[in-house]
Amino acid sequence: MEKNYSSTFYPTLAGFCLIAIAICLTRLAYTPIVPSIIDSHWVTKPGAGYLGAFNMLGYMAGCILTVLVARITGARLMMRLSLVIAVIGLLMCSWDLGFIWLAVGRFITGFAGAALIIHTPPLVLKNINPEKKAVTLGIVFSGAGFTIVAVSFLLPQFITNGPKNGWLFEAAITAVFAIISWNLVSRAPIHAKKNNYIKEPLKQTSKLLLILIAICYFLAAVGIVPHSLFLSDYVHRDLGYSISDSSMLFSALGLGSAIGPVISGVLAKKLDTSMSLFFAYLTGVIAVLIILMFDEIELVALSAFLAGIFLISVVSLTSLRVLEIVGLEMHDHYWGILTLILASGWAIGSYSMSGLLSLKFQYINLFMTGQVVLALALGVYLFSWWRSKHI
Repeated sequence: MEKNYSSTFYPTLAGFCLIAIAICLTRLAYTPIVPSIIDSHWVTKPGAGYLGAFNMLGYMAGCILTVLVARITGARLMMRLSLVIAVIGLLMCSWDLGFIWLAVGRFITGFAGAALIIHTPPLVLKNINPEKKAVTLGIVFSGAGFTIVAVSFLLPQFITNGPKNGWLFEAAITAVFAIISWNLVSRAPIHAKKNNYIKEPLKQTSKLLLILIAICYFLAAVGIVPHSLFLSDYVHRDLGYSISDSSMLFSALGLGSAIGPVISGVLAKKLDTSMSLFFAYLTGVIAVLIILMFDEIELVALSAFLAGIFLISVVSLTSLRVLEIVGLEMHDHYWGILTLILASGWAIGSYSMSGLLSLKFQYINLFMTGQVVLALALGVYLFSWWRSKHI
């Protein structure tokens, strides 16, 4: 019997809010606050990087626990808990009670984002017509980008006297988005799914494609760390712009994050997912190259815009590609593994690059490292694309 799908508006809106929390408010919205917390002497420059790394460490822990809990209780409990924890973590960061306190706040905030990024795509897909999956996922993942734009433009009004009110502002947005999306979260499975992937193991060819995609995904996470964590402070400290201007420039990355998934969703529908992923990785390489070649603020903004297109498009298209390889029933399991791999790349990249800052390396050296890593990711992806056509 054909399933009777209700309107796609609410699932899309709720998914938009959930991805905004998972990627922007618990992760990327930290970047425009970095110059303020350094100038206010809450942390040092390397310390700000390590806080970002703690966020990714929490994200990794959340991925692992989310997969385990979902096997026992289903997704609903973890998603509800994550919405509450996200608000608590951001509120913790609004008080400067020392590095350890802030690290714990960033850790649990990252922890909260994991369940939402893992379970939101399959939850949305189950509540919409399959024919609309590509465009709908594009809109859902654009939630992170549009929220980054809003936060980057509004945040300077709240951090004129330090970062405290900026954190409270982000906590308030997270609470509103949690309320909006609560009804969709209540539709998430309350019981564990049957492990169909054990009964029907993947073919070796599918496993190979997943491994290659996972390698690309890991490298993408490492390569985008300079843009996603250090861009605002690079503009403020190395290029000499004010905290407000450097925070607002991050909105260019948000705009790219908002537009990119919608464009890639349309491309995936008109062309195919594999070709769209190629363009996404190529965009990432170009974005970092611009930073290395130019320091004019307009071109830095263009680089941020392209990095935003790359960042969220790769996430949404990889989710869609995994769906094509493994099917809907196994999607959340393998997507959970890919999300853990992405978090590992972000965490390793954040810790490593923060360590380089401690050794007196400059931000531009981090962008050079990112360029090499993203070029490697593009090469591996081209091989996986070629391999998929010869299976």
